[in-house]
Amino acid sequence: MKITGVHCRTLQLKEELSSQPSWLSEAVIANPMSLYPRYAARRSSWMAPFSGLAVLIDTDEGIQGLAVADGGAAVQIIIEQHFARLLVGEDPSDIELLWDQMFRASLPYGRKGLSMFAISAVDCALWDILGKALQQPVYRLLGGATKEDMPVYETTNDRVDWDNAAFFGVKLAMPYGPADGREGLLKNRDLVKECRERIGEKRDIMLDCYMAWDVEYTIRMIDLVEPYGVRWIEEALTPDNIHGYEKLARYTGPIALATGEHEYSRWGHRDLLATGAISVFQPDINWVGGITETRKICAMASAWGLIVCPHAGGLQAAGLHLIKSQVNCPFAEWVRTWNRDSGRPAAGVLGIPDPIDGRIRPGEEPGLGMHLNEDVLRPA
Repeated sequence: MKITGVHCRTLQLKEELSSQPSWLSEAVIANPMSLYPRYAARRSSWMAPFSGLAVLIDTDEGIQGLAVADGGAAVQIIIEQHFARLLVGEDPSDIELLWDQMFRASLPYGRKGLSMFAISAVDCALWDILGKALQQPVYRLLGGATKEDMPVYETTNDRVDWDNAAFFGVKLAMPYGPADGREGLLKNRDLVKECRERIGEKRDIMLDCYMAWDVEYTIRMIDLVEPYGVRWIEEALTPDNIHGYEKLARYTGPIALATGEHEYSRWGHRDLLATGAISVFQPDINWVGGITETRKICAMASAWGLIVCPHAGGLQAAGLHLIKSQVNCPFAEWVRTWNRDSGRPAAGVLGIPDPIDGRIRPGEEPGLGMHLNEDVLRPA
């Protein structure tokens, strides 16, 4: 089997089906730009307006691989104008070789960011081809099932969501950071306290800081929220503040540190591991380098007794297959990305299961199990 073509398609819903912006971009959530008042209220005020992509790889046997990518037109250019030259004519089952060639070829402009978005999508599409060719779900090609299904925690600040006790935990998106002073510290604490009082003692609470805090602020927050049984504090620092994590390694006490969402490749996670601070790795399969690279990160983490909880893994077909296949991926993150009042929008990609009674599993279809929903997508 040989690759005959590589192309991308923008995942845009038909105009009449367009949905309202997500609470994740419109609510007050601490972020790296929060110290600038102009951008503090909504992440949509500064985030790049990249659209989602479908990445499609065709073969001479009629099998087509499908994956999704972030990064819009910028990632499309990398895939169609650069990586396609390395892929067409090659055997799609040579996934390790093709990954390494894409990474090396993009070193002059890549290593992190958009080039890794592109590598991730191509990698996942290649695994989709392999699964379809062998008539097996991808998790079986990754070593098989290590669990029947996975428990799920939900990332949400919505009090109604907190009441769903089927989820084993709640991850709160921290609204405030250093620019908000002590008042913000106390408001963050009060949110954690309210959540604990509402959900009781038997469920976990985690805190997502989205790269918004600094070392001093994190230490102060640890002291304030420790009485409420917080399981971990996530992405407290910007990704390159490696020495900051080394300082936090000496202070966290019973609260674990988690990070990796905005880190790229096994080498980035190696450097985080070396700080001695991180207990939970959270690579995003769509950004870190795809299934191939996330497996290596899981293997590295297992040697140090770390768990891996891929960022938004419960929303990704590739994430679900990877999590099911790895012993040290014990659970999945899930997020209700839409606004409750406007309802759930139509899905441009089908085949990504939802949690049922607080648990989730990948589908059993060959490959990743995804399909484009042509009924709701704008014409290609």
